[in-house]
Amino acid sequence: MDLSGRVAAVAGVGPGLGRELALTFAEAGAGLALLARRSAYLDEVAGEVGTAALCLPTDLTDRAACAEAARRVGERYGAVDVLVHNAFSRPPLGSLGERSAADWHAAVDGNILSATNLLYELLPLMQGRRASIVLVSSISARQPYPDSGIYAAMKSAMLTLVRVLAHELGPHAVRVNAVVPGYIESDNLEAFFADAGTRRGTSAAQARLDAEATTCLGRFVTAREVADVVAFFGSAASAGVTGQTLDVNAGQWFG
Repeated sequence: MDLSGRVAAVAGVGPGLGRELALTFAEAGAGLALLARRSAYLDEVAGEVGTAALCLPTDLTDRAACAEAARRVGERYGAVDVLVHNAFSRPPLGSLGERSAADWHAAVDGNILSATNLLYELLPLMQGRRASIVLVSSISARQPYPDSGIYAAMKSAMLTLVRVLAHELGPHAVRVNAVVPGYIESDNLEAFFADAGTRRGTSAAQARLDAEATTCLGRFVTAREVADVVAFFGSAASAGVTGQTLDVNAGQWFG
């Protein structure tokens, strides 16, 4: 995928997919602005990227902080061609009846407002450039796992947000799409299956085998496989695509 001459802002640069997104866009030739809460991790990923990435420690739930980040991006690059929103917050597990209003508010702030705050602050840098916005959702929006109610609801809301934004931003020549990953191979995934095994009274290995059996390919996807699809949405190859969601899940779920 060739993204030479384009500028990509990647929000939610953390271990796993966030890191892989930064590496994928850098390898494709894009100029990078990297956003996350933790400056230490941003610096680490920027070192791996091997380009002069702009690192912006930012609380995406704070609109003023997003405005400052957008100002610095404009100062460095003058424009933005791709915005990838991979940031999220994971609410506590448990039934919806156990969740407080504060849990819901924090989930909306961390998963929905964090996307729109940054998007609208960067929009002046994107208008008229045939720019692309890519939101990263989750298979939890398709198949909620037990006790993940608020998180699943937020990731599902994100898919509706894509359609709303596609209508709203289309006149500005800005496309909006979503990628919906399935289970992504990572250390966190092993911890997830250890917990799942405990809940089911079986082993982590068996919980993993059971989940792999639900995919057509008999395996889970890698972070690079997901990042490649995000890069496709950010490229001219998808110039006629907006308001769409693409599941990357090795055939675990069919839309």
